[in-house]
Amino acid sequence: QAVANALGQLSSAEEALARLSEPPSVSELASAEQAVANALGQLSSAEEALARLSEPPSVSELASAEQAVANALGQLSSAEEALAALIAGPGETEVAAARTDVTQARAQLSGAIDRADDSWHALEDAFDEFCKQYDHLNDVAEGPCTAPLALSDAQVGELRDLAEDRSSNFQRYASAVINANVAFVADDATRQSAVTALSSAEQRLADLLAPASEEDLYQAEQSVEAARANHASAVARLEELQAEPSAEDVRQAELAVEAARASHTSAVARLEELQAEPSAEDVRQAELAVEAARANHAAAAARFEDLRAPADEGEFEQARASLESARASLASAQARYDELNAGPTANAIAQQEENVRLSEISLEEARAALADFTVTAPFHGIVEAVNVQPGDRVAASLAAFTLSTSDRILIALTVTEADLLSLEVGQAGIATFDAIENVEYPVRIASISRLPNAAQGVVTYDVEARILAGAEIAQVASEIALLSDQTGGLAAILGAAGAGGAFGGAGADAGGGAGGRAGAGGGRAGGGLLAEIELPEGTTIRDVLQALAAGEPLPEGVNLPEGFEISPQLLEPIAAGVLGAAGGEGADGRPGATGQGALAARPLPAPGMSASVTILTELREPSVLVPVAAVRQLDGAWFVTIPAPAAGDDPAALAFERVTVEIGESDGANVEITSGLKAGAVLLIGADSAGIAFSATQRQLPAFDPGRFFGGGGGGGQ
Repeated sequence: QAVANALGQLSSAEEALARLSEPPSVSELASAEQAVANALGQLSSAEEALARLSEPPSVSELASAEQAVANALGQLSSAEEALAALIAGPGETEVAAARTDVTQARAQLSGAIDRADDSWHALEDAFDEFCKQYDHLNDVAEGPCTAPLALSDAQVGELRDLAEDRSSNFQRYASAVINANVAFVADDATRQSAVTALSSAEQRLADLLAPASEEDLYQAEQSVEAARANHASAVARLEELQAEPSAEDVRQAELAVEAARASHTSAVARLEELQAEPSAEDVRQAELAVEAARANHAAAAARFEDLRAPADEGEFEQARASLESARASLASAQARYDELNAGPTANAIAQQEENVRLSEISLEEARAALADFTVTAPFHGIVEAVNVQPGDRVAASLAAFTLSTSDRILIALTVTEADLLSLEVGQAGIATFDAIENVEYPVRIASISRLPNAAQGVVTYDVEARILAGAEIAQVASEIALLSDQTGGLAAILGAAGAGGAFGGAGADAGGGAGGRAGAGGGRAGGGLLAEIELPEGTTIRDVLQALAAGEPLPEGVNLPEGFEISPQLLEPIAAGVLGAAGGEGADGRPGATGQGALAARPLPAPGMSASVTILTELREPSVLVPVAAVRQLDGAWFVTIPAPAAGDDPAALAFERVTVEIGESDGANVEITSGLKAGAVLLIGADSAGIAFSATQRQLPAFDPGRFFGGGGGGGQ
């Protein structure tokens, strides 16, 4: 602190010398000139005030004061009349007029309601007729005809744009809807105005019929008092203008003039000082001040360097001597305590106990001072860097060593504002590193920052995920299984075939382009390659896969479907131990030790490596998934279209049936069906609101080949 103070004094002295050596800046001169102008203005104002006291008031001032008195008197009369009216109550004429206003307002409201109802029915008729005529057009059925009545300005604009370049009949029907909508909006606004007018009239009548409350009387009395005070103030101001100024007023005005003159003189002197050249004596005094400040700063810096120097052997010896002295004092105090404990007085015992406590404190302080000469790491780890050497001068904030530990490896993540609210501390996930191929690491979210980072208009947040080790891996094994191997050929084998919803398969056959098949995720209800195999008790799908991968006989009692095949590309990861790395399962369905051991034995990433992290945020029950294009909406209800036998004798003919369903979440490509559809149903993709199939390039009904129109489906895992 002494060094900082000395440095500040030196800077101030050097600045003062620089100001004397250099001419004043333009800003300093401008500030001084402005101060002179301000002081001159204050002087002029004070002289004008003194002159007004010395001269009689002008005709305009007297007229203004008299007008203020008249206005205040009018306000006082109005307030007194209002108070008298509250005390006397409303007259019969006022009450009768208020009742007439209420009757007229009710009649106007009734007429406005009738007109609004008629306009609404006309709008409904025009809207229904328009949609009836043109709901076979996609842009009409999915646009204006789905909007609720009445139409907003934006929806009316869309309808106008839609009617451009259309037939005259289309424009006539659209104009009828627009005109009916405009008429209804106007009539509805009139109805609202009529409701407001009736409410105001009824409130006015109720106010007249209700007796004046104590609060109303109090407010009226306060208004009278305020008007009286305002009138008294206006009268006093008029009398002040008409009266001669007192000697005290003149004296105060003269004092104000003198003060303004003194301020002006001071401002002029400051301006002249800036404009004048500094004297040789002023420069010499400033140079002496700089030299003194430099000497003070040098002394403070030398003292600081002495204090910062490392301790020598003498200081070590002094600390050891202090420790020995404290030990001796403790021993002496303990002996004295033992001596007195045999039969001393209570005061003597208390005094010795206090001495012992003080000696113990001194001993602990000496031990702490001695321990300060030894650098101790806060945790077990590996020394990655040594930042100091013997003899170096160090500060309290300098890190002497850099340690690393495998027990706590953190991954710094950046998430968007859309993902932030779905994350919580403690959620599990899997991390992969670009530099470590085909290796996954179980992680948990350790911290979530709520402070935003904005860059180029994009807001992100900092999140830290910790790589798990040891027993922590077993705690999240079931959650990790839900994230491992969710894509690729292995998922197609395991999906819905004993993986318990951890895997999912999806796909379409070579002929499917416009169609899809609903799939169920999880359990045995889906479409995995092994979903239909009957397994004997005690045999799992993993046993079957391992036998296939190793080229060994299948477990006893297991028969594969005719024509069943698994490509070598899928068997390779199984033979390489992918199942064990992802976490095996024991006889009770829990993760086995093989999977946990594989996770714990994986190579640790180095600091600075780039990672991608997948976090498990929610678990959902197995459900039916269908392509988004297969679901449509009509009259607020969602439906899908399924093939049905056509009427007639031709068994190959197809018709289509619309099935109402309820939908859940969607990932953009597929949508969840919560009710109304079973897994494995064949769906039609591409139909209008009436359930009629259409082509993307033709308006007429095409002749689809059933074998090519509907694509094969797979189970969707959730």
